Amino acid sequence: DEIDDELVVVPMPDGWKRCYKNHYLTKRGFAIDDYDYFPVGTTRGLNFKFDNYVIFPIIDNGDIVGYVARHIWNKEDIDEYNKQAKRNGKYEIRRYNNSTENDFVKLLYNYDAVIEDETDTVILVEGIFDVIALTRKLELYDNHRIVPVATFGKKISNAQIYKLQTKGVKTVIIGYDGDAVAAINTAALLLNDYFEVFIAYIQDPTADFDSMSFWEIFDVFSSSLKTPIEYRLNTVQL
Repeated sequence: DEIDDELVVVPMPDGWKRCYKNHYLTKRGFAIDDYDYFPVGTTRGLNFKFDNYVIFPIIDNGDIVGYVARHIWNKEDIDEYNKQAKRNGKYEIRRYNNSTENDFVKLLYNYDAVIEDETDTVILVEGIFDVIALTRKLELYDNHRIVPVATFGKKISNAQIYKLQTKGVKTVIIGYDGDAVAAINTAALLLNDYFEVFIAYIQDPTADFDSMSFWEIFDVFSSSLKTPIEYRLNTVQL
């Protein structure tokens, strides 16, 4: 089938500047290497629409094709603020204030780290922080054979599959959060026609790679990689 994977170059928000130190990101576990490998910045108070956001560019073949802007408050604080804002007719805060020029079903975060005919295995995760945490905890910064990539949610599109095919990827490990059983089974079914597929079986439904320790992640990849059939058998509701 014909795949629409055409993208336009997207400008970063006015005032955006890359940073190499940030209090919020430090609390999220960011290390020095993370700032070097994963560009991130803020608008430094110069753009009120992005006050208190950290903004990650999404890069595809060297071009910025989108961005993810994550508010530094946690979900509970945002929800509480928005309740008050609604009553008082004030501007509500969005947890994510992302670009809109390109549909996110066409995008993959960390895609340029996948090297054509060199990267054999891609680990699919839900979001940017999962990519960065997995890279840091497994020390995958310069490992071009195994690369974590984010699909921006618990799903995989035909355009994203095609993008991985064009790089010559052979094996895909689905590493979505522990609660994403139905989404994992759906993604595995789609991917199985094109790649050798395994699933990183995270038994804790509240866990993701960002929250897990090195040894918890190590155990998943050393002893809990499942084929799609094995995963379905392990997660079937009796």
